[in-house]
Amino acid sequence: MKIIFSNMGNKTSSYNIKQIGREYNNEMLEILSENPIESAGLSLCFDRNPDIFRMPEIKYNPARFVGFLKEKELLGFGLIGFYNAYVNDRPTTVFHFTDLYVRGSSRRLGFFYKASDLLFKEAFEKQMWGYSIIMHGNKNAESHISRGHDHYPYIPHSKIIGTLDVRNIMITFRKKESKSYQVRKATLNDSDFIVHMLSEEHSKRFFAPYIDDKVFRKNLSKRPDFGIGNYYIAEKDGQAVGVCAAWSCSSFKQTRVLKYGRKIKLTKKIHSILSFFFKIPGLPPKGGSFKEVYITDYAVRERDPKILNALLCRIYNDYRKLNYNTVIFGSYKSDKLLRAVKGFFNQSVKSHIVASSYDPSLLSSATEKSCRPYIDIALL
Repeated sequence: MKIIFSNMGNKTSSYNIKQIGREYNNEMLEILSENPIESAGLSLCFDRNPDIFRMPEIKYNPARFVGFLKEKELLGFGLIGFYNAYVNDRPTTVFHFTDLYVRGSSRRLGFFYKASDLLFKEAFEKQMWGYSIIMHGNKNAESHISRGHDHYPYIPHSKIIGTLDVRNIMITFRKKESKSYQVRKATLNDSDFIVHMLSEEHSKRFFAPYIDDKVFRKNLSKRPDFGIGNYYIAEKDGQAVGVCAAWSCSSFKQTRVLKYGRKIKLTKKIHSILSFFFKIPGLPPKGGSFKEVYITDYAVRERDPKILNALLCRIYNDYRKLNYNTVIFGSYKSDKLLRAVKGFFNQSVKSHIVASSYDPSLLSSATEKSCRPYIDIALL
């Protein structure tokens, strides 16, 4: 799609919007690094090195990248992915619109609107539900929420239905593990229990990925650096009562430090001293990445936070031995399962959960409480 933008002096510039593939991988990674996130005194890049296409291929079927080009130069890109998920207790195809990044010099040129037919045409034709995750304070993205788009019919209606609360649990001293629950690594003999628990939890959550035995086994083979041993089982009196998986995604995503701000340099120095004397995992140098493990595929009996806390304690200690910096867990803000992080030193990062539908009446009654949205932060 070729479009023309007018600018001052009656000059015009020609841009091209089209679906793009791996031939643009390096330019896309470069654009990511030009869009840092400022958080808690850090300048961070959510890097996807070495292959920005790897994570979408794991989660979506299909994944579609749309690029914004001037001649042969890539100025920005957006991603929409489709997958099978639960909406109103039923499995259906939904879309996730994400990864909209543009070079600083090319912003405010209307890329989102001009690319809307390429991005949303399939969702429009099938009248799909979808969602986006927008970090609190991202004013450019927030300005699009709930806005009418009369001239761009493919763009769906949108509404904030909740807050994604992601807890970064800093790994420091060893944690005392629960005496009420015994936690062990899963084996293939636990597969039926895992699928049953996940299916029960996911089916009651908006946008939770559909799960059955076939999907479960496919995930075991499809996910990199992931197998049955990534699942942990909590037991009480010899009976399994909870499950969650711990997944290091460093082969396809990293949180890279671009800069340490003044406020955190002293903290980093103190952390370095503690690391030397108490064997606490050290923070990465500038340009390096945090060693992170994500909590995914979680479900516990009666949604009891104490069971999940027991699982988190075991995972924390296991990954402490491997010199990881953080255990990352997230859910919707009012979810009682977030109480599972009690007793851990953790930082909260909040984002809007924005639901999208082509029928505005369906959005009117959607709230965090009614939807209980599920966002897989390992593949976010």
